[in-house]
This record gives sequence, C-alpha cells and structure tokens, in this order.
Amino acid sequence: MTASKSTNKANRKRAVSKKTKENKFGFVRTLIVFVIVAVILIPVWNNMISINKKDEEIVTLTQERNTRKIRNDALEQKVEDPTDDEYIADIARENGYRMGDEILFYLSPGD
Repeated sequence: MTASKSTNKANRKRAVSKKTKENKFGFVRTLIVFVIVAVILIPVWNNMISINKKDEEIVTLTQERNTRKIRNDALEQKVEDPTDDEYIADIARENGYRMGDEILFYLSPGD
C-alpha cells in the first residue's frame, strides 16, 4: 500500500504541476491577447478622436462659410442694384458732382 500511496502522491503532484503550467500558460496567452488588442485599439481610438475633432471643425467652417455667403449675396445684390441711392450718389461723386453740404477732396497724381 505504501507503494501505491507514493505513486498516487506522485501522480497528484504531476497533475497539480500540469494544471499549474496550464494556468500559467492560460494567463500568458490572455495577457498576450490583451496586449495585442490594446496595441490595435489605441491607434483606432486616437483616430476616432481626431476624426470627431475634424468633424466639429467642418461644422464650424460650414456655418462660417454660409454666414459669409449670405453677406456676400447681400453685397452683390446691393452692387448690382443700379437704383440704390448710395450707388447713384457714388457714381455722381466719381463724376465730380456733390451734394449741397459735402466737401470733395481731390488728389493730384504729382503730390
């Protein structure tokens, strides 16, 4: 019986040793998978953050462009409208006319 007891102990030790090795291998394998996933996901996460910032910039610039387009359209309409009083007054001033209380200054090219 002692021989079988020592054999059983040796078998148990081998089984425990084998399980310990399997547990260590499982931990190392899990750790490797975790590191690989982290190495892949960190750049993806950074790119997503960068893309979101660029999207916000696009929205801001689009709003600014639309505001400027509205202003430009209004100015274009004002310039193209020949019946506007300011437009007529500017053309008259360019031709040497003035309103009663206005003073016009001329620069000569030699001065």
